[in-house]
Amino acid sequence: MAGLWHEVMRTMSQPGASPDDDLLARAAADIALRDHPHPPADAEVVLEIARTEFAAVLSYRQARAALDSARRPPESDTAP
Repeated sequence: MAGLWHEVMRTMSQPGASPDDDLLARAAADIALRDHPHPPADAEVVLEIARTEFAAVLSYRQARAALDSARRPPESDTAP
């Protein structure tokens, strides 16, 4: 996740840059999973975090996809 946050900070610190909505959706999903473990975060929580933290307006589908992706275990770099 450190790479995600590095990319968010780099993008948001560039004057005139428009961060990618999918990037912000992934960041909001990461926050949602850390801050809302019980009850589990849902897409509505991701949408609210994106609005309040990043002033981003996402679709429900983007929020749901980002949340689903964030819940998946990271892929290993080694092949079986």
